[in-house]
Amino acid sequence: MPSSLDAPTADPAVRSTSATTFAARLTPAARAAVRPRSWRAAPDVRDRAAWAGATDVDREALLSTAADRRDTALVEYPTLARWATYSRDGDRRPYERSLRNVMESAATASLALGVTGDDEWVATLGDTVWRLCELSAWCLPSHYALPEDGARPFLPVPGRDVLDLNDAALGGMLAAIDSFAGERLEQDFPGIRARVHHEVRRRVLDPWEQEEYFWHGTDDAPPNNWAPWIVSNVLVCAAVVEPDAGRLTATLDRALGILDRFRAGYDDDGSCDEGATYWWWAGATLFEALDLLTTVTHGAFDGWTVAPVAAMARFPMSMQIDADHQVNHSDGSPVLPENANWHLLARFGAVVGDDDVVQHARWMGRRHPLRFDGQLAPLFLRTLHELRTPDWQRAGAAAPGMPRSLYLPGTEVAVARADGFFLSAKGGHNDVSHNHNDAGSVIVSLDGEPVVVDAGVGVYHRETFMPDTRYGIWTMRSSWHSVPWPNGVEQHEGAAFRATGTTFADDGGRASLSMDLAAAYPADSGLERARRVASIDRTTDSVEVHDEWTFRRPGTMTLVVLTLHEPQPTPGGLLVGPAHLAVDAALGVEVERRDLDDEKLRAAWGPALHRILLVQRDPAVSGSHTLRITRA
Repeated sequence: MPSSLDAPTADPAVRSTSATTFAARLTPAARAAVRPRSWRAAPDVRDRAAWAGATDVDREALLSTAADRRDTALVEYPTLARWATYSRDGDRRPYERSLRNVMESAATASLALGVTGDDEWVATLGDTVWRLCELSAWCLPSHYALPEDGARPFLPVPGRDVLDLNDAALGGMLAAIDSFAGERLEQDFPGIRARVHHEVRRRVLDPWEQEEYFWHGTDDAPPNNWAPWIVSNVLVCAAVVEPDAGRLTATLDRALGILDRFRAGYDDDGSCDEGATYWWWAGATLFEALDLLTTVTHGAFDGWTVAPVAAMARFPMSMQIDADHQVNHSDGSPVLPENANWHLLARFGAVVGDDDVVQHARWMGRRHPLRFDGQLAPLFLRTLHELRTPDWQRAGAAAPGMPRSLYLPGTEVAVARADGFFLSAKGGHNDVSHNHNDAGSVIVSLDGEPVVVDAGVGVYHRETFMPDTRYGIWTMRSSWHSVPWPNGVEQHEGAAFRATGTTFADDGGRASLSMDLAAAYPADSGLERARRVASIDRTTDSVEVHDEWTFRRPGTMTLVVLTLHEPQPTPGGLLVGPAHLAVDAALGVEVERRDLDDEKLRAAWGPALHRILLVQRDPAVSGSHTLRITRA
């Protein structure tokens, strides 16, 4: 049986580019090539030669993690009380952590069995797989909403799962494990494969065939990362479990329709409005879906030249500040997310013929070894592929590919760098997926050290995704982003609240993003005009944020600057870490400390962030200010 590692791909130089949709690429020849149950995630674990390639470092790390996850899953596992914690209090963490423990025990045990062949892992894997099959639901409590009416029962309805992200990922992981370890498990536990196939059918494939979900999207409202993330796992389930060629092909048709709607939500520049963190669940899972479709059709399906797939491969590289940090507009993290996998990015770059992406991925892979912690179960195939491809980072040239400057009109995000300074600024609108009210926001770093920051997002709770509570969370509000705050009025959420007239220019010496932010605020802000120009000057290695505003009647402008380091007063401005912020004496300066009690924010930033308020001293019809940031 072929492995996805050996998936045939067409030569980029001779590919046809006539079809403009994924659905059109499933040609009669591709349909004829589909063979049910012909796919394996990896060779059978009993083929010891095929599993002999793991490096000693990866092997030791894997076995240590597998032992830890096995022990942890016996102590902290999904219980009624933990499910009820979300239903009562909206706290997602207890149940999600306990479910992750069991899922990661299965994932690591299967990989440990593959690299060692030791029988001890058969017992661990079999027991953990059985425990997963026994759960009342595979989906998460926070996602347990019945698709027909949106009802949210306190506990799962008997026999009724919901096809959410975790349901699909768990099913995809078990199906993938079954494809290379199922025959070995069957030796010790006759009937376990039938149980796995039954549960994958009942919980994943039946809902997929019979129900409609919001994440399917519509032509007017393309879906977000849920679509490729779930579809990529459904395809794994179908490739392993579905014996009927007609039903398997019908799954491919439905999958391609959803993926086409997802793709339609992207501009030709490939920019992801969910941000760099979520690209690894959006663009990356689209790659995984297309990769599997290529494999199950034995290379006859080729979706790689459908726009904007090739451009999407460049997005995470473009959003990196350095080897450890990234631009984090929307619900993103300023540090590289645990779901990033550079081996996947190298494969993505290779299949679309982009050597810059491949070399960048190798460069990153040399700095970030394969991990077996974090979100291993949803990342199962990525981890499996990299584990079985030793020293891939050194298979060719490696070089950083972060651009000197780049503007992505689809999201109106710009990045630019000088010798030491890095600048990102955004226009756009306040109705993106995982939206923050942050039109006009800027991020600045110097020599990799944060100067002006975007806080990002804390641990998800029920309130995070409730429309009436999301924008009460401080990290979502414009008053906690580095944007104007006119007359004490904040930006509002919605597509109508946006930057207008956004333009970008880079003449080599200076790169600038210019926009008007008046429309990002409701009418009671009193704004007529709020022009912002964020620029980086390479001749002086400095950053400037210039604001000009006009009110309909005399008003007061406050400019917000969010920093990691505590600002220290100095002649002409403030010292912020390695940088000096020059402030016009016409504006008053106030500094506030925001202590961080959220574990995710503390992990990213430490104990606190700081908000600088540059306040217009006297009401006026108009005003201007230039914040100049130089090396201290």
